[in-house]
Amino acid sequence: MNVSIAIPTYNRSGEVEKTLRGLANLDSAGCPDYEVLVIDNNSTDGTVDVVAKMVPLFGGRLRCVNESKQGLNHARNRAIAEARYEIVAYLDDDVDIDRRWLKHLAEAYASGDVAGVGGRAYLVYPRPRPHWLGEDIEGLLTKVELGPERRPASSGEIFGVNLSFRKDWLVRTGGFRPDLDRVGTCLLGGGDDEMVARVAANGGQILYEPGAVVGHRVPDSRLSRKWFRNRCFWGSVTSPRMWPDEQITGYQFLRAAWHVVLMSWRTVRAALRHGPRSAPCFQQFLNAASRAGLWVGLVGELRRRGGLWGRTRDAQVCPAT
Repeated sequence: MNVSIAIPTYNRSGEVEKTLRGLANLDSAGCPDYEVLVIDNNSTDGTVDVVAKMVPLFGGRLRCVNESKQGLNHARNRAIAEARYEIVAYLDDDVDIDRRWLKHLAEAYASGDVAGVGGRAYLVYPRPRPHWLGEDIEGLLTKVELGPERRPASSGEIFGVNLSFRKDWLVRTGGFRPDLDRVGTCLLGGGDDEMVARVAANGGQILYEPGAVVGHRVPDSRLSRKWFRNRCFWGSVTSPRMWPDEQITGYQFLRAAWHVVLMSWRTVRAALRHGPRSAPCFQQFLNAASRAGLWVGLVGELRRRGGLWGRTRDAQVCPAT
């Protein structure tokens, strides 16, 4: 059982270089063979040159592949096609890899008939965490902490920052859905969640492996209320795309609208009780943003599938972030 490590990236050459330097220091003694695939999704910042500079550190294991179709899940699917080995392990382009990451990943797969493994991810902040950023919303920065023991995991618990699958499972389930994740700098999301859920629905066992750990570097640009608002809103827009037709109804439309009103009221109440700049108020504000995104996504699906307003090809346009 050998591993193809895939790093999708778009215009983040500095982060890619840091990540590759960490990978070059993996403790691979007693581990399976591996390769590293950087999937360059039309970068214009010299990513190809950065990867070429790093090639001598990997003894022939490092390749850079261009994926011309813009979008994170197009890049993930290109990694499936390019992978030479049985396991495709996805890492974000901005992680610090523990030297024993590969060893623990291999041990998790060797523990049984496992379709996928997600690892732990702690956050590496560029400065002290803002007071309004409570631990309960750190998951929006892709923190993964499910305890010290290996255990089964499900959708919503492990994420693409540190997520792997057997290649045959990715192929048989059809790969990642391109409409469910980021395109360029847009904050649409959900492709990793949907893939975990789809593999599990087809009988695949998914594990959480705490020893396969990475540090997820948080850019300073994400430590703003605006980024978290956009993350919650656009991350929820894609949710109705995963719903079956019988759930795309006028009732769900009204229910989602009601929840927007309810969460907005709770935000006002938290502001009056704790202060408008407090962590509790910000948490409720993010809940409202998520519900608003869900409502907008549901409106789009009702239109696309011929619900309340008839069919249309319109789609939500996510702004650059």
